[in-house]
Amino acid sequence: MGLDALDFVAGCFGGAAGVLAGHPMDTVKVRLQTQHSHGATPLYRGTFHCFGLIVKKEGFTGLYKGLTSPLASLCLINATAFGVQSAVTKEFRDPQSLGAQFWGGCAAGATQSIIAAPSERVKLKMQLQSDSRAAVYKSPMHAARVLVAEKGLLSMNRGFMMTVVRDCPAWGVYFASYDLLARGMSKDGTMESLTAPQVLTAGGLAGMLSWLPNYPADVIKTRFQADDSYRTYWECIKKTYHERGVRGFYAGLGSTMLRAFPSNAATFFTVEWTYRLLLDFNILGVGAPAEKMVARHVHIADLWTKNHFELPEAGSTSLDPMLHSCRYF
Repeated sequence: MGLDALDFVAGCFGGAAGVLAGHPMDTVKVRLQTQHSHGATPLYRGTFHCFGLIVKKEGFTGLYKGLTSPLASLCLINATAFGVQSAVTKEFRDPQSLGAQFWGGCAAGATQSIIAAPSERVKLKMQLQSDSRAAVYKSPMHAARVLVAEKGLLSMNRGFMMTVVRDCPAWGVYFASYDLLARGMSKDGTMESLTAPQVLTAGGLAGMLSWLPNYPADVIKTRFQADDSYRTYWECIKKTYHERGVRGFYAGLGSTMLRAFPSNAATFFTVEWTYRLLLDFNILGVGAPAEKMVARHVHIADLWTKNHFELPEAGSTSLDPMLHSCRYF
């Protein structure tokens, strides 16, 4: 196996770290997006109130409901999205241009929606079960079996078009903004000279920026997937506006922003160190043989005073887009 396998394995570990770091706030976001007010006082008053109430009533494990669904689909989403992004950018005269990064990201976002839509539908069903004693679904796999048995196989793809509407521009904005921010922070405009804090900051900010243009699409997608009584997206949009006005389309935005930065930071950290360990120990047949290695002892302070987190040039491997994988779960 070569560099492609190395990048893929590192990205899977990094994406998993991002999911683990961001899932609690994703659960909060889903609860805020799907609660119905009907003129009464909403159950959750905001991000921190929702977080505290979940912990109080369901324990910390309540924040991780539905976690296995995004973890299980992560590698397949990575393989699909990053392959598409790489192929599309290579078709441009300048693969490193902002236009190439944006349109490559759009294509990747649209393609991975095929996998993301059913995965998120199952995740939502698990996250919305606030009372474990009255839980309908025992696990993500059980939820998928019940949905297929009761509503048919096509029901798993409910919300697909709105997933495309959300993810297509989001991935494009992420890739373009990450490239722009990273090169702007670099002392000489190149990716090679980025320091660890600069890399983490660029990735975290790009993840946050990618949510802003199309956040209402995520609210509609979430409500449509969670409530099977909606027959059309337009019906869902009208009901959301009737219940909560324009603010209803931005429910959970605070928790999403709080989640975006640390999730991307966790992904960066894990991707880089997985990448380095696989190279150092020659696990995938790439890098220096293990017997030629010199034992290294790295102190925590060294991670920030030395440039241990320097990544390859943007677009040269699939490491850069790996950072965004945590965003969708």
